[in-house]
Amino acid sequence: ISNDTNSMKRLLIPISIIAASLYFGSCNDLKIGDDFLEKGPGADVTLDTIFASKQYAERALAAAYRHLPYGVMYSWDAAEDKLGVDLLESTTDLCQSYLGWGCGAERHYYNGQYNASVADTYDVMYAYTKERSWEAIRKAYIFLENVDRVPDMTAEEKAIRKGEAKMVIAVQYTQMMRHFGGLPLIDKAIYPGDDYNYPRETIEKTVNFIINLCNEAAAVLPWQVSVEEDGRFTKAAALGLKVRVLLFAASPLFNDGQPYLDGEASTNLMVWYGNKSDQRWQDVVDACKEFEQANNSGSYYYQLVETGDYRQDFQDAWYKRRNGEVLISTRVAYTCPDIWNGDFYFMQSAGWYGCSCPTLNYMDMFGNADGTSFNIDWDNIPQGVNPFEGRDPRLYETLVINGDKWQGRTAETYIGGQEQKTENDTRCRTGSVMRKFLREHDYATLTGSVIHWPYLRLAEIYLSYAEALNELGRTGEAYEWVDKVRGRVGLPKLQRNLSQEQFREMVLNERAVEFGFEEIRWFDLVRWKRAEDFTKPLYGVKTWRQADGSYKYEKWQLAERYWKKNWSPKWYLCAFPPEEINKGYGLVQNPGW
Repeated sequence: ISNDTNSMKRLLIPISIIAASLYFGSCNDLKIGDDFLEKGPGADVTLDTIFASKQYAERALAAAYRHLPYGVMYSWDAAEDKLGVDLLESTTDLCQSYLGWGCGAERHYYNGQYNASVADTYDVMYAYTKERSWEAIRKAYIFLENVDRVPDMTAEEKAIRKGEAKMVIAVQYTQMMRHFGGLPLIDKAIYPGDDYNYPRETIEKTVNFIINLCNEAAAVLPWQVSVEEDGRFTKAAALGLKVRVLLFAASPLFNDGQPYLDGEASTNLMVWYGNKSDQRWQDVVDACKEFEQANNSGSYYYQLVETGDYRQDFQDAWYKRRNGEVLISTRVAYTCPDIWNGDFYFMQSAGWYGCSCPTLNYMDMFGNADGTSFNIDWDNIPQGVNPFEGRDPRLYETLVINGDKWQGRTAETYIGGQEQKTENDTRCRTGSVMRKFLREHDYATLTGSVIHWPYLRLAEIYLSYAEALNELGRTGEAYEWVDKVRGRVGLPKLQRNLSQEQFREMVLNERAVEFGFEEIRWFDLVRWKRAEDFTKPLYGVKTWRQADGSYKYEKWQLAERYWKKNWSPKWYLCAFPPEEINKGYGLVQNPGW
């Protein structure tokens, strides 16, 4: 169907997605996945067949779950990977990527070449029509509109599954809102011949749309699920997602006295609220209270993993499924397939080919084990002093540190060691490499391991609570929520003498060390309009092993990114692809693009 057909003039996204077939495949071998959208009229399984069976209806919902955000790159499929099999952290101050053969960070961002013309390619941080968000949303609406027909599901089962479908939609819109701002708000499954006039809405309407979905889901979902249903959405997930959305909305990117950049989208309030209001921070506090009240009154209590084994507890917090802390867990498989034959490219790109090299700036964010900040002059380290000793336990579970345990041996990040065989070896180019998610796996042991994505953890609720209280001038009430997170790894309570600005900086630092490589840092820098962190010099550290077994350290500056001298606030949000804007259904480009 061509774009100039009258009924298609207001086409929202590619017809293969938005008006995809309703036919699912062979009745005898039902497959829910990409083929779900490819069967044309005349196929032998219709919606009538799918929603005549609980078993098949459940699979239809699973198809919507299938496209939830998953931060561990695992496939060459352009719709599944991100940044060309890279890491979102590579575009922040936490990480530098040297993954030349697939690196979207280097190809589009380090050199400033990202623009609207490439905004829908596979190697950008978020492609508007290629992330499968719209596919997932449509699948969820198809389920919502048809599940009442299923004869062998109880009314309670149908209500719960509807809540899950609404959460699929809410999560996908959350992802897009954080990358684009206000969005077209689809409220049903769209079919050929329907009205396609869904223009871009304001950020206020977009945020409210997501929050309403969360509220509706929370009203019917259980607080927890059984072991067998682990991974399904819960009321805790719905209330937790509200906190994330409201925190982003309350932050200065959208909630300020002026827009981050002028333009049509700003004039139409698509990328800011048009004013600054403390009520938006209060909304975050209220959402956190709602979560806490529900958590304290339920039969099941979500809590941080805390046994006293600090490193193991922190590792279990993000790695272990059903750990009592992860509120939203996404996964593409129960266990990791063979890394070569199963399209799981995480080990190659992150573990060996250099897309996960942490900056020295990030290493320095991890404080000391006694709770004090880490401060050292890297150019004048006394002989025999190891700057990586006695640090926050999270450092050793997030990054590979020289001399620490690693893959059954001692890590060697010094030049000439096993992790950094030569000075220019890309694997450990900056002086370390990511440990998180790789853990101590090598090629042999990664296969068959359990890998899920901790999309939302309880620690984020606590730190969001603290941040919002501080922004309301209630810093004294905020300390306890940060202390909870720090206490899990044995750090002492914070001294109660921080100013509002100091507390804000501390919370952002705390989020960086707690959620490293969990796709939090980019959004923190964006929502706070942290131009200074996009333009500051980034460093690495070279470690040399001396003849006597001691080490010498050399701080060195990484290659300057385009942003260093050419920063523009336009980078806070992604560009919409021009071909979508040109379809004329009301999509307005973001400022600067």
